[in-house]
Amino acid sequence: MTKTKWALLVLGIMDLVLIMMHGTDYYFLFLKPTGYVIPMVINLIVLAAIGFRAKLPIRSNLPKIWTIAGLVIFIPIILFHGFMVLLMEYSYTKIDSPYDQQSLVIEHRSFTLGETTYSYNFYKTKFGFIGKQLDDQSISIVARRRDYPSESFNAENALGLGNVEWLTADSVRFHTWKGTEDVYLDSTQPSSETDETENLEEAIEQFMDNAEKKEGGKTITVNGNTLTVRYDAAANQEWIDIANENEAGAIPTQQCSRIVPNKERGYYMLEECTHQWEYPLYPMSEKR
Repeated sequence: MTKTKWALLVLGIMDLVLIMMHGTDYYFLFLKPTGYVIPMVINLIVLAAIGFRAKLPIRSNLPKIWTIAGLVIFIPIILFHGFMVLLMEYSYTKIDSPYDQQSLVIEHRSFTLGETTYSYNFYKTKFGFIGKQLDDQSISIVARRRDYPSESFNAENALGLGNVEWLTADSVRFHTWKGTEDVYLDSTQPSSETDETENLEEAIEQFMDNAEKKEGGKTITVNGNTLTVRYDAAANQEWIDIANENEAGAIPTQQCSRIVPNKERGYYMLEECTHQWEYPLYPMSEKR
């Protein structure tokens, strides 16, 4: 078999593998940041080299003409594809499982147009080389600038990457800025889940009642932040301590005076805090 045939065979196998993987939601993770630019460039170089070096029994410029025509068509496609990948500006974060079985690669980006939308896609991987996209488990978080907990707020903070909880070898819990989100690495998700959002809202309402009654020592954890009611009997003053492990929560460690439900903004708000006047703590459901 000639070198040309070997090159075409290898190229064909590479393209076939990529097409089959794409059709089954499998990806080479090292290609994700640049999309298919690298494989397309490899195709372009190999086919161009074969076309310009082709030798026919009869003198003919046909191979070179077809090669040039292919370059004229193919190069703009590569440039357009590369521009679209650059425009999307995806970043990638890998979190390892404590069970040493699977890892999770998070593809995330933010898009701002009046308000900021944070988008997340998830890929499970065992070796960090090939990943499978987890269908129907993408997450989007929409935030208005006035609701940002801090100026350094970004896509990683919004998802709560500093406070990830592996529930099992196949399930990961994110304490996002807008509530708890579970991602499942296997194909079977729990058929009956408790309404954790409703339960947490009830717990927040109860905690607000504890604070109003000056019941010091009562605690609650919301999105990685531990809130504790404090009461100074001598001063007859109550407040709420905000703490989080390794500053991984969405709200910095500080003190706030109270929690107030703000129906207009759709959040339980922490008010009169040390670092700024208010922070959105947790979104309210419509029935509230």
